[in-house]
Amino acid sequence: MKHREPRYPNKLLVIGTVTAVVGVVLLLATLGPLTLPLGLWPVPVVLAGLVFLYLAYVRGRAARYVLPGMLLTLGGLFFLLVETVLGWGALARAWPGLMLVTGLSLFAWGMRLKPKARPAIVVPGLFLAALAVLLLPFSLQPQRGSLAAFVGRWWPLALVVIGLVLVVSFYSTRKPNR
Repeated sequence: MKHREPRYPNKLLVIGTVTAVVGVVLLLATLGPLTLPLGLWPVPVVLAGLVFLYLAYVRGRAARYVLPGMLLTLGGLFFLLVETVLGWGALARAWPGLMLVTGLSLFAWGMRLKPKARPAIVVPGLFLAALAVLLLPFSLQPQRGSLAAFVGRWWPLALVVIGLVLVVSFYSTRKPNR
């Protein structure tokens, strides 16, 4: 039997070194000689998400890496924004941003699935993202008026959008005539 070289021969060395360095930094922060900027805790979450996205898109791994990658990356960026710019009090007003993160994550994951399974994930993802975009101006309150007044005036637009989605769906699933 032929001996195969491992795909990543130095994997244990790299993982062990990174783990030891992180442990030393955290130990120094815990014991007091080193202070860490606590507002940057979402940065490792964003980096972990980027690793998942790298595996999914660059390395060509399975679509199952896209959803955690998008959730970790976008969620980490959202919480980094809350920690550094907005503050935790603003989270009560910025909650549609979490819906937007979830919707965009579902959309990106759904686009990597097989065509038959795609609508079951993409449509709810787009719906959540659209709903978040609709609610965000009212939640952050730069918009004058109420959500009820806005919906009362613009509700027919929902019929137009639904109609266009049905037409596009018809043409995208239709087999070409030969």
